[in-house]
Amino acid sequence: MTLEANRPASSIAVTAFHGIVVRKDALRAKCIPVADVLHALEATAPLDEDGELLSFGPSFGEEALHEFIRRLEALGLDYFTDYCTISADIPEWCALRASSNSELDA
Repeated sequence: MTLEANRPASSIAVTAFHGIVVRKDALRAKCIPVADVLHALEATAPLDEDGELLSFGPSFGEEALHEFIRRLEALGLDYFTDYCTISADIPEWCALRASSNSELDA
């Protein structure tokens, strides 16, 4: 099997600079409007999105990221189950993308 065969059909851009990825299924299941997430993360729009995921960032440092985590938890979202953070030392020439692992939903 080639790498192309393993590549997901859809992926979104993510930032390694204190980024956040939120599962849309979690928002639907908990009746949390995307507008509430935008407000909590002080965003007018996600960095990127597809049918399953929303991506936000970059955040301005670890303190800001922790405040955003607190706000997402106050909305009723659970870290790691409903959203995750991405922070890594990645050079600007390297682009990161994320996709939903739909095999876990089966």
